[in-house]
Amino acid sequence: MISQYLLINCNSVLKGQEQNIQDFVTKNATITLNKNSFYSSLDGDELIEFISLNSLNELTDYENRFALAFSDYACYLRGDIKRELLRYVESPIKARTAIPQTNYVQLRHVEVLPSAYQAYLKWRNETIFEVVRNNSNTIDSFDAYHSLISQVPGVMFISCFNGSIEEYMEPFTNDHYKNIITQAGDSYITGGNEGLYTKVYKKLGM
Repeated sequence: MISQYLLINCNSVLKGQEQNIQDFVTKNATITLNKNSFYSSLDGDELIEFISLNSLNELTDYENRFALAFSDYACYLRGDIKRELLRYVESPIKARTAIPQTNYVQLRHVEVLPSAYQAYLKWRNETIFEVVRNNSNTIDSFDAYHSLISQVPGVMFISCFNGSIEEYMEPFTNDHYKNIITQAGDSYITGGNEGLYTKVYKKLGM
């Protein structure tokens, strides 16, 4: 069952400490199938944790853990831990698990003009989501969230897949999709295409 709320903890890793923090997290963190999972950026400079929340009241259960992480991860990080809280909106391909469990996940962030948001929802269903639905053979799930609390407000797509990165990326890099991105930048995204951010992460332990 998909999470109604998702908390993402982002850790910026010191150069040379990439494997050390992965080993530390694997050894010390309690990883449960339905509550949290860990991913590393492809170059190892970021370690992220997904935490499933069915209610905002559950945040209090993690308060002590947040405080401990600041000191436990101190020697591995080049900056403070960044967190964002997301609320589930909709899915062209709905996740079957509460948090990502696939080999790879791509975070796709878009900051949308509030005045254009309703029109954007209709437009993305007819464009971005149509591309996603047409590639369900390579995309395991594609869920749209919106930030409740974040240093980078806006829409967050969480796209999960198990195959090769190259095969997954093809429909998002061809001329048809480039035209979709141009439309988004012209009409919906705050700051044009500069308001679009994407990054791929691999499951910890791969």
